[in-house]
Amino acid sequence: MSPAPGLDRAIEVVLMAGLVSSAALLLFGLLGGDPGVLRLGILLLMVTPAGRVVVLSIGLLRQRDFLFGLLSLWILAVLGLSMLIGARLL
Repeated sequence: MSPAPGLDRAIEVVLMAGLVSSAALLLFGLLGGDPGVLRLGILLLMVTPAGRVVVLSIGLLRQRDFLFGLLSLWILAVLGLSMLIGARLL
């Protein structure tokens, strides 16, 4: 069973917005020589897939597809935990 077209579109918007925003931040950081903006662009690029999983989880749960909704929430928890562990190791 495929997700609803509206859900596909929402995921596409989240991924495109994350990509375009992070690319703009990286470009401004490179041109301006600002390492803080560069870090923010990299962080946004890293968080974009997690945003996709959030939108997917909400969409699946709203469609009452509880098995895949819960599985995607589990994936979100694993992503969040890995980001927290990565932040503490840096």
